[in-house]
Amino acid sequence: MKQSRILKRLPALTRLALLGSALALPLATVLPAPVAHAAPPSRIVEGWYAHNATLIMLGAQDRIVGTVARQAMLPWMFRLVPELAKAETLDPGNLNAEEVLALHPDLVFVTNSGHAADALTHAGLNVAPEGFDRFDSMLDCVDGTATLLQTPIAAKRAQAYRSAFLQVISQAPTNPDGPHVLHVESLKPLRVDGDDSIIDQWIRSAGGQNAAQGIHGNKQPVSIEQVLSWNPDILIIAANAGDPATLKQDPVWSKIKAVQTGRVYRNPTGLFPWDRYGPELLLQVIWARQIVQTGQVDAPAMIRSIRSFYHDFYGIALSADDAQRMLDALPPASDTP
Repeated sequence: MKQSRILKRLPALTRLALLGSALALPLATVLPAPVAHAAPPSRIVEGWYAHNATLIMLGAQDRIVGTVARQAMLPWMFRLVPELAKAETLDPGNLNAEEVLALHPDLVFVTNSGHAADALTHAGLNVAPEGFDRFDSMLDCVDGTATLLQTPIAAKRAQAYRSAFLQVISQAPTNPDGPHVLHVESLKPLRVDGDDSIIDQWIRSAGGQNAAQGIHGNKQPVSIEQVLSWNPDILIIAANAGDPATLKQDPVWSKIKAVQTGRVYRNPTGLFPWDRYGPELLLQVIWARQIVQTGQVDAPAMIRSIRSFYHDFYGIALSADDAQRMLDALPPASDTP
């Protein structure tokens, strides 16, 4: 199907794109490629937190029999996709081959930055290592997953998602003179995201520069003195990183330009945190572009965009109140204390 035909079928996402205006990781071990069987896999084990959101987008939520996802970590995912609660909860740090074999899966997804793929493959399991740190390899991950799932809905949504994502980022030119943006993954302990990460790419795609100069990769520990030396123009605090409101009272944080000028923002969240490694990156690029370029978000328009996104790509009818809570980085209403 041609891209123009897909976009005509997604008017809400075309408006969403207007509102906001690569490379796969190597495997340490050469493993057999995952096998696409004659029939679509009916029993799937998910060993990578982020990839759950991709499987759900591609319509495979009712086939996940084991997952490393936990409700405490991903409350929106379990609220909006109740089928996931039926899956066996697995330990991500110790994906045991015997435990996985007992689930009789047709297909096992793991992160290619971990060490589970080799042992699981040698146990006779059909293993698909996944990972990406760029937009293009994220889209390849979605396409490759759809190929393994072998269902019409997976193929349709993967193709439509690629088209919509490319449409959005085509209107997000980089700016080498843009404001310096620091993405804080955790306040205590203090960790930030550097280059060689999807976070670095969406910062630049939004028109900013990553303030974490000399820092490579995700979730890297730094000192507050280092942050002070960077003196970022904008601080984006991950949804579950800690309370950004406390920074004004802190004797060191209060010296940073972003805090002094009020340009501190809490990152929205959804099925998976928007700012990290899932399909909700499409929403992240649009939100971050507004933050970087205007310093504020058109909340009513963004809420409409959020609802359109989850309807078009997840088949989820999200209420306006739930969309607002996602935008505010809050959990589902009944999950609050």
